[in-house]
Amino acid sequence: MNDELPTILQAIRAAQAELAAYLNSADRNAELTIAKLVGILERREVVRAMRLLHPRDRAAIVPQSTLAKVS
Repeated sequence: MNDELPTILQAIRAAQAELAAYLNSADRNAELTIAKLVGILERREVVRAMRLLHPRDRAAIVPQSTLAKVS
């Protein structure tokens, strides 16, 4: 259980970097940015870490099949 927090923090830092890049860009592409954020936050190790830290929140996590339909 020691690896979950660093995994989540790394994902948050990566997501913040993507948002900063979007906000600082003259040529903004919201759809691409959202896709990148989903890619970061739905990585297998990030989802696993979240489930281990908050097992009762499992229902709140959107299934991959739902994400695929939206994107």
